[in-house]
Order: sequence, then structure tokens, then C-alpha cells
Amino acid sequence: MDRKFAVETLKDILKVKSVNPPGNEEVVAKKLKKLLESYGIETKLVPYSEGRVNLIAYLKGTSGSGRVLGFSGHMDVVPPGDVTWKHDPFTAEEDNGKIYARGACDMKSGLMSCVMAMIALKEEGIQLQGDLKLLASVGEEAGAVGAKQLVEEGYANDLDALIIAEPSDGDIIVAHKGALWVKITCYGKTAHGSRPEKGINAVLHINEIINKILSDDFQLEFAADPLLGEPTYSINVIEGGSHTNVVPGQCSINIDFRTLPSQNHQDIIDKLNKVIERTKEKYPHLNAEISILNDLAPLSTPRDHSFVRFLQEVCQEAFGTAKEPQGMTGYTDGAQFMKAAGDFPIVIWSTIDGETAHQPDEYVEIESYLKGIEVFQSIAKKYLGQTIKNKTSLK
Repeated sequence: MDRKFAVETLKDILKVKSVNPPGNEEVVAKKLKKLLESYGIETKLVPYSEGRVNLIAYLKGTSGSGRVLGFSGHMDVVPPGDVTWKHDPFTAEEDNGKIYARGACDMKSGLMSCVMAMIALKEEGIQLQGDLKLLASVGEEAGAVGAKQLVEEGYANDLDALIIAEPSDGDIIVAHKGALWVKITCYGKTAHGSRPEKGINAVLHINEIINKILSDDFQLEFAADPLLGEPTYSINVIEGGSHTNVVPGQCSINIDFRTLPSQNHQDIIDKLNKVIERTKEKYPHLNAEISILNDLAPLSTPRDHSFVRFLQEVCQEAFGTAKEPQGMTGYTDGAQFMKAAGDFPIVIWSTIDGETAHQPDEYVEIESYLKGIEVFQSIAKKYLGQTIKNKTSLK
């Protein structure tokens, strides 16, 4: 594949402001659709909501009963943030072998490595024996809602294996933590600040709940995971009150739990409800509710799975170094894809380094991106099998 074409095509996608919220992934999806169809690759748009569209692309194999390999990536990006960038987040500026843009490493470069690999295979005239399928999703950054839709509508049911091209810097990620995002809201009663006894202070109620959650009495039950370690939780948002001279009638906190396969999310919610009940012993007028903002299970593919060993062999050949399976703390679309009807391995892998993900001046190394295109081609050829000039490479 022409190097300049691959780089310029990536830049074109990076310039799209598919910031979530609200998403606006439709622009990305339609650009990819036009690009892929120009090479004769079949595509399908799967609308999610206004301005938000998932994309499916197919590179059909010669065997009707062959394997189906999935490549996946999300099209949304997080906001640029409040800190000023040295490089504009949506001009895809190239500087010293890097491209700076929001989404450069998380994860449009991984997604585009998959897209360009499909195009390269088509250009080469490679006849894969199995099917290669691209699933480009919306809304990964806020609950993996696009992947959820694709699973519910059956687009992942035919997969035999799936690679999610999140930044892994070449590491083979077979497990990641789950995400349980909980909001606790306390409702009080407003009153004049000079007569606080006339009101019910919701901030005080939330403060007591926070203290109990952070105390030694609040313990999560789990078995440590060899790849993921221990679970974590963090109180990351607090909102309450309106004016200095008004007793606050409402206050809320958001808690981010990152969980292990040994944990049950309902057990955590039950523990939080017990915290609320104990808080009522001090504040009998407490009125609190729990709402779930995000509920994604941990992902775990066996380290000794044949597909994992296969990727280890491909990486050994491509990079000359052995790659042991690892885990990661963040969640991916894999938390939704694992709910598909088929029982298939899910691995997070790409050549992209995610060190600057969600940070100002996010960037991707051009050489890493180009190497990814090459290796994704190799993965497809070796896993699906290929026929070239009457010579067959078995699966």
C-alpha cells in the first residue's frame, strides 16, 4: 500500500470532530463507507441515533463455511479538554514522525489500521478462504452503546474470533476490568442559610455516605486476578448546592468501580444500599437513591486459547520478540461483544501506543500505524487462509 495514501487517509478521519458527547460518528462512518466501497468492499450502515451510525464491512472469503475473523474499533473520541494544546486537536498536524489529533491513538489509528489492511488485501487480489469482517462502532467512550446494539442485532454472532484494535503497543491483551459507574443522589429540603434548622442538608448526607464508603467497613469481596490485580473504586464527581445562603436540597456523587471476573456487580450495589441504611441511623430524614450509569462486565479470554497462541506466533514473526498475554484496567467494546451468541475469543491488540490517550497533544507514531496495517494483513491471511496463484495456505 502507498505510504502517503495511508497517512493522508488517516489524517482525513482524524479531522472529523466525532467528539462524544454527542458523538457525530455518522461523518466517520460515511467516509469509511465511501472509501471501502471504492475498492469493492461491501459495507452496511447500522444507524444508532441521529448523527450516529455504526459501520459493518465485509471481505468475503472463497469458502462458505470458512472462519469469520472480526476487526473492531470505535469512531468516537473524548473531548479535547480544557488544557490548551500545542497542536490543534482537529487539524491532524504532522510533526517529527507523529500525527497530533484527538483520537490519534485512542483509537482512530487502530481502526484505520484495520480499514487499510482490508483495502491492501483487496488490492493484492488476496483470496481469503474465510470472511474478514470490520465492526466500527459508536459510543464506546460512554458505555460501549454501539457495540451493544451490534450484538443485540446479531452482527457479531458469526464471529470465530475478534480483535479490538485499541492501543496496546503490540501487547496481547486478553483481559480487562469491568466498569460499574454508580450515582448516589441525596434529596433534602432547601431553606434559608440563616435558618438551617428549617431545611434538610443533602450535602451533609452525601458527606456521611462518602465517609462510610471510604472507611475500612466498606470492603469489596474478590479473588485477585493474575492479570488484573485487585479491583478499584474512586469517587470522581460531586454535585450539590446552588448558593452560599441556601441549604442544599440535593447532592450527588458518581463512583467508578473497576471490577474483576470474580466479582458480582449486584453485590457491590447491595453493599452501597447497606451504607445508605447505616447512614439513616445518624440522619433519619435521609432520602437517597442509587442509579446505574454504566454496567460492563470484565473481559477474560483464556491465556492458553489457541487464538491467543496464534497471535503470539504472528507477533513473534513480525517483531522478533515473544509477547505474553496481559490485562488492562480500562474497558473496551469487548465488554459488549462478549455477550454475543457465539463463544469466541476476544483480544485487544494493535501496534499503537496509548500513552497519550485522553491527554492534550495526543498523537500517534506514523511508523507504528503503518506497521499495524502490515501485521493486520498478516493476521487475516494466516488465520483465514489464502489462495494465491493456485497455492493454498491452510488455516
